[in-house]
Amino acid sequence: MSTELKTSELVAILEGDDLWVRGRAYVQFKYALEEAEMELEELEQRVARARYEHEIAQRIHAKTTDKQARKDWERRVKATHDALVTEERRLAEVTERADYCCAMLAEIEADLGEKAGQYEEILGAVEWAEEDWEEFEDWDEFDEFEGWDEFDEWDEEDEWEDEDLQPGEGSLQ
Repeated sequence: MSTELKTSELVAILEGDDLWVRGRAYVQFKYALEEAEMELEELEQRVARARYEHEIAQRIHAKTTDKQARKDWERRVKATHDALVTEERRLAEVTERADYCCAMLAEIEADLGEKAGQYEEILGAVEWAEEDWEEFEDWDEFDEFEGWDEFDEWDEEDEWEDEDLQPGEGSLQ
């Protein structure tokens, strides 16, 4: 007897245990937190780069003596500052989203107790099965060879072989 349960059996185990509400909420917040954390890494680097570019633009502006060049660098300093503010704002938004997910996960985990891991494992198996089934269903709609029917209509003698052509003649030269 196999120790691996079928998807229907997995669902039946927790069916009366609010699987689709609590378990799905737990898993969705867990995935959302993972996405936010990955995005945070990139945004932190972008903020650091924008801060550095702004700092460099300020230094060049401070060193510039020509009146017109100072105006140009003043405009560039403002543009790099605007870019920095935009990146910092985005970082703050994603940080806030990650904090929200952490708080929700902590409360859901407290609610679920030791079942949190079971929910994640079972829902992961169910979601994989659903994705596999959806992919299988999509093959009915997908016709990679659309238009290939016209090849069947070709008359091989007329299209592929022209006996009137002599060696070295033809449209491929």
